[in-house]
Amino acid sequence: MFLNGGIGAFGSRSVRCPERCYCPVTESQCQDGVPLVVDGCGCCPVCARQQGDVCNSVQVCDVTRKLQCVYVDALSSSGICRVRRGQGCRIGHSDYKDGDTFKLDCRTQCTCQNGTYGCVSLCPHEKVRPSAECRHPQLVKMHGSCCREWLCESTVYEDRKKHCQPFTGEWTTCSTTCGMGVSTRVSNANPECQLKNETRLCLLRPCPTEDNPQMSIPHGHHVRKNHVCRATVRSSTPIRLTDEGNCTSVALYQPKYCGFCTTRRCCHPTLTTLKKVQFQCVDEEGTILVQRDVMWIMKCNCTDIC
Repeated sequence: MFLNGGIGAFGSRSVRCPERCYCPVTESQCQDGVPLVVDGCGCCPVCARQQGDVCNSVQVCDVTRKLQCVYVDALSSSGICRVRRGQGCRIGHSDYKDGDTFKLDCRTQCTCQNGTYGCVSLCPHEKVRPSAECRHPQLVKMHGSCCREWLCESTVYEDRKKHCQPFTGEWTTCSTTCGMGVSTRVSNANPECQLKNETRLCLLRPCPTEDNPQMSIPHGHHVRKNHVCRATVRSSTPIRLTDEGNCTSVALYQPKYCGFCTTRRCCHPTLTTLKKVQFQCVDEEGTILVQRDVMWIMKCNCTDIC
């Protein structure tokens, strides 16, 4: 026995609740599968009304089965338990009914749930990283597949190599007209197939010194008739190359230089190759060996561009 009083309301309809709650024992015995719920007065446990059962604001329907009390008209004090119709979903310019399944994109599937929608990934493996044995794992878009795949360093390189459009730009003019300088170019000839700057050392000719105010043709060199660029001059003695810092080549070399023109034109290299040279560098921590790219002159010509 409970004390209670008032009106049990459901929308605009109401059923007066008893001032004192009296709960029959037999009411708490429900059929299999029918849940026991508190009535609309908040007074007694009752069996939830099922599909097609008579209902009101006290005798409530089974909400676990999405049932609601449907009244014939606004004046009716009782109705019939019917399945509740959920609201649809509008996503972008598309409408979906409650319970409809649709795809936001090729990797995401969603379900409309009474006005809102929940989604799951169709590519769950994308969120699971490979084992530690996979070096530098990357998610890569594969041809003909929506889901991305985890690729390790070696497979990433092979895949990019197949689809890489090779590009290597021209070397810029050497930064100095005498002494060691640098020139640069852009190339994607690397495992990542990404455009990167490449740098090489360049030596067009030695700079004038007190002993040699202007570099001349080595003794005994023959200048051919009408050969206006004074040859491609080779160093008369083996030398060690030095860069712009504190590095000196380990080996001795006899590089070729561009000489001087007999007219007002300038002598530039027209044929070069790239040579890898090992340098010995000295710093505060000691001596280290580094390998650097060096422009190696094969042939020079006179041009009007200076």
